Amino acid sequence: MTKKLGMRDTLLLATLLLLGMLTASAQNPSSPGTAAASSKATTLTGCLKGSTDQYYIVEQNGKRHTLQAKDQDLSTYVNHQVTVSGKASPSRTAGSDAEGHRKGYFLVDSVSDQGACKK
Repeated sequence: MTKKLGMRDTLLLATLLLLGMLTASAQNPSSPGTAAASSKATTLTGCLKGSTDQYYIVEQNGKRHTLQAKDQDLSTYVNHQVTVSGKASPSRTAGSDAEGHRKGYFLVDSVSDQGACKK
């Protein structure tokens, strides 16, 4: 004797399957869902320093972050207080990632100028 599944039973089964897949994904650090979460965009605020493709931002607490801009000319923001948005590259080792970005850098997507740096 077989029993047909009702709508409620089907929904419960689908929910359990989804929960199982999410649990397995969370335990596997190489899964695509985990990689996407680790590459979240973030912001940094500080004084922009540097020249000719060697730019960095110094936060108020003194922490320094080396920047790499894809489509931004950072030279116009040198000695300005800026907020940059983007994401940190996945590694602090020398070399380049699969997309040709230097590792250990903050990859800048956009810049917001807040005026000259305070001394």
